[in-house]
Amino acid sequence: RVNSKLTLNLGVRYDNYKPYKDVGGYQALFYVTGATGPGFGKAAYQIPVEQKNYPLATAFTDLLAKDNIALQYINNPALVESQNTNFGPRFGFAYSVDSKDVVRGGFGIFFGGLESTGYYPNLGENYPFQFADNFPAPDCKANDCPSVSDPAHGGVSLENGFSTAIAAGLQNFISTPALRGSDKVAKTPYTESYNLSVEHAFSSNLATTLSYVGNVDRHLTVFPDPNSPYALTAPSLSANQYRPFPDFGGSAYSCYCGISDYNSLQAKLQKRFAHGFNFLLTYTWAHSLDDAPTPLGSTGDGGYRGTNLVPIRQDYSNSAFDVRQRLTFNAYYQLPFGKGREFMNHGGVVNAVAGGWAANLTFFAQTGTPFTVYPTNTGVSGAGRRAILIGDPYKGGGTPPASNPNITCPASVHNKNHWFNPCAFANPVSGDEVSPGPYNGSDTTPMPGYKYPVKITDHASVLQLLGGRRNQIYGPGFNRVNMSVFKNFPTFRKQYLQFRADIFNLFNHPSLGSPSDASIDNNAGQITGPRFFQNFTPDARFVQFALKYQF
Repeated sequence: RVNSKLTLNLGVRYDNYKPYKDVGGYQALFYVTGATGPGFGKAAYQIPVEQKNYPLATAFTDLLAKDNIALQYINNPALVESQNTNFGPRFGFAYSVDSKDVVRGGFGIFFGGLESTGYYPNLGENYPFQFADNFPAPDCKANDCPSVSDPAHGGVSLENGFSTAIAAGLQNFISTPALRGSDKVAKTPYTESYNLSVEHAFSSNLATTLSYVGNVDRHLTVFPDPNSPYALTAPSLSANQYRPFPDFGGSAYSCYCGISDYNSLQAKLQKRFAHGFNFLLTYTWAHSLDDAPTPLGSTGDGGYRGTNLVPIRQDYSNSAFDVRQRLTFNAYYQLPFGKGREFMNHGGVVNAVAGGWAANLTFFAQTGTPFTVYPTNTGVSGAGRRAILIGDPYKGGGTPPASNPNITCPASVHNKNHWFNPCAFANPVSGDEVSPGPYNGSDTTPMPGYKYPVKITDHASVLQLLGGRRNQIYGPGFNRVNMSVFKNFPTFRKQYLQFRADIFNLFNHPSLGSPSDASIDNNAGQITGPRFFQNFTPDARFVQFALKYQF
């Protein structure tokens, strides 16, 4: 306490998080160690030294050598190294301007845990400790089935079953194996949080607060694919040859390179409990942006578009959980009748009927969360695609864009039939405009009748074919009123039996879910179901009753 008006709060916290490890060393780590490009790269594949004698199929080690991935055995059983410099300073102050006004502020760095490191992707699912074999169907025609007797084609017959594969060892039947990895050093995610508020007291029980609250997050865990293709190709072609490690499939990978930013203005009016009544009214305007889609895709917010073609920073956009505005109100009121209350402060029949009653009410309303709109034309091979926002999606009518001429522009939008207008979006360039093969032996010259060559790598053309960003527009908001009624029956001294009724969605107000069709077809923006709140919480009024004995 510096003086009678100023109080400081100073401190520092140290955190140390360790990655997961398998106690037996049954895991492996893939990570990039050098420059990569289409068809070339440099990486390492590390296994704990205690499993150095675990058998590896020659088929797998040959693929590692062919794609310039060094096989290494190391002494660190966790494989991933932790960060040991997580010092988080804290600073806060409170300054009393006068008897009714206070200014508060603070800043701090807060480190988060490594909740996914070594767990997702699960390094124990790497070869050779866990893997999948592919047994494709034989390439047969009528009266001609050569691959049944040709193990090189992976044919399987009823006569021989999997005997050939078993005899050769299942480990040798790997086909474009997936790789699971992580940055070698797990940088701990952290938040820089800051706030500044002014509070004014109207009376001893009523006060208001106006605040700015914000934070920036760095080193968020994201899941790019370092083995994604460096090129887009025609839909009929595989882009695998343009991966840095073309003999392997896409990788599951943890990178500590995501960012997010949050800024908000918050207002609060609060009446403390007095004379049986209190309430709290809040309003928040906020905006959250990030380039880190929710881990495991739990919000379905679009993911990435081939991170070797479009860096994740170019997908910096509205967070999937971003709520721009939210208003809440809650209040509690004790009826002033019965024993211990202002009126009829005695026992008897009157108290049993009219005394001990109380009620509370909560109201909240908020805007919706964003979602991604998808195209309808033919895509390319090598990355995901999104529609391109070209107009006001919440305005009806209009003219179909040239890239999507067969749709109808709905006259009325922002309803359950058409939440958004598909005519406000354009398709990216169709994959049908990409050459299906090289022209005169050239991968970079388009064939006659096609706009693009067989291999597209320049950034401008890539964006034309992949479209816009994720989470372009917002879905329906909702509001809800809940109420509870209480009645206390005194029993012995300060003990009592309480009866309560909780009424959820008091006015039975429906809440629309996000559009079921998020593509720009004639059903664009159609909503076919209610908002999901949680299990056993229907989008309808429901009531629950309870008895509680307080002693």
